[in-house]
Amino acid sequence: MKKLKITACFAFTLLFTLLALPLTSQAQIVLTFSNGDPFFGNNPLAQAAAQAAADEINANVDFSWLAAINNDVTTGVDGGVTVDFDFSTAVSNPSNGLAAVVANTQTPTGIVNVVAGARTLPPGELGEGGPSLAGLTGGGSVFPGGGTVAGAVANAEANEQHSRGSGPVIETVSGVFSGAPFSFDQGLRAGSVAFSDTANFHFDHTTPVAPGTADFFTVALHELLHVLGVGTSDTWNSLVSGTTYLGADGIATNGGSGAGLVFSDGDHLAVGTLSPRISDGVSQIAVLDPALALGTRRNLTDLDLALVRDLGLKTFPTAAIPEPSSLVLLALGGVAVCVRRRKLAA
Repeated sequence: MKKLKITACFAFTLLFTLLALPLTSQAQIVLTFSNGDPFFGNNPLAQAAAQAAADEINANVDFSWLAAINNDVTTGVDGGVTVDFDFSTAVSNPSNGLAAVVANTQTPTGIVNVVAGARTLPPGELGEGGPSLAGLTGGGSVFPGGGTVAGAVANAEANEQHSRGSGPVIETVSGVFSGAPFSFDQGLRAGSVAFSDTANFHFDHTTPVAPGTADFFTVALHELLHVLGVGTSDTWNSLVSGTTYLGADGIATNGGSGAGLVFSDGDHLAVGTLSPRISDGVSQIAVLDPALALGTRRNLTDLDLALVRDLGLKTFPTAAIPEPSSLVLLALGGVAVCVRRRKLAA
């Protein structure tokens, strides 16, 4: 999970938690809010800003390539041997930060479920976001007729749906069942986000950001990209070596070089990295930069979307972005935002 931290002044934390599985036929991030959460329940502007961030990503990322997950259980059969692997999802509840297990992993084609909530966070923290992690139990039975556990496990691996067929590998779940090793790639399915309920946010995404405030829309956009696996997935880790970025699209978009493109935490772009904004081509600090100046707002850039493509997701060639009106982008400065990895507790 990614944690955004503004030193010395403010903090916001966005931590996406899967608490619901809405069904829809449109490929997209489906954003919902924790039931009874007073932060969002009493603040329609916060809901609108978070949804606007999701809409901007949905307008640019083609999630239709993510295959459906139709069954929590993956079964493999070899002769008289049957092996079942039952998947679940481990998430962090945004209202309390505790790990929760959601047994239902079924997800329609192209859907990424994200739930937002809020709680009081340690001083200096603004937001935390990332994808859900997997839980797995195994069971099996042997009947007359031959076959091996290894053969059944291999067939289960061939039948699994939780990799979703494309997109990032969030993590690989592996182990040994009855002497037979198994390995399942877990794809992008859901995420969680929690906001600080005491941070000094600018919530209205349709007005210029007030001086001295953190733009809620920009933070939501940043953390949603972490939910997609940027800085939070096994695939991302394979694309980073120290501060050098190895992804082909990111290198090409950055003028042919990946050297020094990654921040020292390994999870973000280097501070001050510029890229053309998708909406109008104007140069802007990338959303995946680890620092945010108070009083400023950002939208997706070419480089942000290149990172998403390097994860195995697809983006639309052109898209109409629902950009906040009266957009004000100021020079970076003043307040740094530190981001570091945080793992969900089992």
